[in-house]
Amino acid sequence: MRLTRAAAALVLLLAVAVGVSLVGAERRPLSDVPTAGELRELRKLYTGPPATWPRPRLLPGAKFREMAPLQLRPRPQGREQALAQLGAELFNDPRLSASGHFACQSCHNRRLGWGDGLPTSFGHGRAEGRRNAPSLFAVGYQNAFFWDGRAQSLEEQALGPLSDAREMSNGELADVAQRVGSVGPYRQRFAALTGRREVELHDIVGALAAFQRTLERTTRFDRFAGGDSKALSDEEVWGLHVFRTKAGCANCHSGPLLSDGETHNIGLSFFGRKLEDLGRYAATGNAADAGSFRTPSLRHLSETGPYMHNGIFPQLPGIVRFYEGGGGAVREDRAEDGSRRPLYEAARRKSPFLQSFKLTPAERAALVAFLRAL
Repeated sequence: MRLTRAAAALVLLLAVAVGVSLVGAERRPLSDVPTAGELRELRKLYTGPPATWPRPRLLPGAKFREMAPLQLRPRPQGREQALAQLGAELFNDPRLSASGHFACQSCHNRRLGWGDGLPTSFGHGRAEGRRNAPSLFAVGYQNAFFWDGRAQSLEEQALGPLSDAREMSNGELADVAQRVGSVGPYRQRFAALTGRREVELHDIVGALAAFQRTLERTTRFDRFAGGDSKALSDEEVWGLHVFRTKAGCANCHSGPLLSDGETHNIGLSFFGRKLEDLGRYAATGNAADAGSFRTPSLRHLSETGPYMHNGIFPQLPGIVRFYEGGGGAVREDRAEDGSRRPLYEAARRKSPFLQSFKLTPAERAALVAFLRAL
């Protein structure tokens, strides 16, 4: 008996909902290790624009935007170009730190994916911070910064490391402007842009922000989503399908930035333990935010390890295993009463988008291959 068009469509949607793609004339589910023919059929489903791809497996409340190539801004010209060039020099200048030993690039190195390759960074007096240095890829396209999302602009974000005692340790931010303004070439170039003899702090953070807005570049996934079907291998296309369906990654990682821009609790607060970090709560004071961290962009993921807010995962396969198991957890023996009881309850309440799943070794390898193409 032949299926009606409506019935066939329903079967396809149901299959996608459980993370299975129907391929081939017989509409069979993908094998655990797909044949070359099955992978060719799967690729056909992802050949057109993203709006035509099989729908992702989404849970109620997910803020999904269809995956798409990021449209890069034109390179700056004129005044903006001059400001970005100034920002690039300041980014590499240790004068911005109180000790004269640390520059922005000390923790955000171009050769290390605009991070520093460490689980957590070192700063003033070799003090170790609590969090991993976020990569600066795509920061010019975001509207919240730091792992807890406490800054709303790149200019505001720059003030954080400049004043933090564990980073550049400037007790008085006015000192930064004074040091930069005492350098003749800086003073002259800023004067040409601002019309003022004095260099002010907002001039400096504005230049740093202008430079950081130039750092993004096109990825292989951008090319694939933009119509270049050869930009991803068959295994990587399979990994894309796993990402969107069985693994459920698209519930939080979608759109051109591969992030929903929200904060989520994935069970890594280490509540009541040495590595405790309550994330967004430190910025808002709202107990409900305890244990929540901003969803990072996955762009250039293979270049930006180690991963998570505390850098505890050195490699991508470990992250996949972590999510397969449903994320982390707060131990019951860490329960506290009194003022910390609401924090404990919030920290142990994980995101509803965090649900365990099971991949085959081949699916896991395909998913990791796709993540490396982002």
